[in-house]
Amino acid sequence: MKKIGLLFLLAFLFFFLGQVLWSIALISEDPLFGSKCIEDWVINIIFTIVSIFGLLAGIRLYRHK
Repeated sequence: MKKIGLLFLLAFLFFFLGQVLWSIALISEDPLFGSKCIEDWVINIIFTIVSIFGLLAGIRLYRHK
């Protein structure tokens, strides 16, 4: 059960990081990483990691019960 909690915690932390970066990108007129394309890729990769951790945690939680 501790591994499931860790996976959900990692998913939450990456989601929070993605939301913060996305909010800053929306407020800021200049790209965060020098290029709008790189900024979009970084935010996209962060949210992809969130979905992977969430999926793994959900599968493990389903198998545990």
